[in-house]
Amino acid sequence: MDIWIGKIRDYNYLGHYLGTYQAIIEKQDEMLYKMTLSFNSTYTLKKRDKNKHLKDKILYSSSVDLLKRKFRNKIPLLKQQTKVVWIKRRLNI
Repeated sequence: MDIWIGKIRDYNYLGHYLGTYQAIIEKQDEMLYKMTLSFNSTYTLKKRDKNKHLKDKILYSSSVDLLKRKFRNKIPLLKQQTKVVWIKRRLNI
């Protein structure tokens, strides 16, 4: 099974690092891919809040490239130009 992991760092208007948005694209079946988004904040009150999944930001598509393009558009209020770093991993299941 192939999994793609993409990350974008987020900064406030003063240029201070706030956290990292992460997308995980995984193959669901023969023709369907699922992308889930999460946000790792630098300012957490509890350890369990570290990888907060954005439940309303789940997308399905038959194209990995389409999901990769949609990742940047789904992040709210991302004002600075940042590069998405994608890593492909193969899981042996």
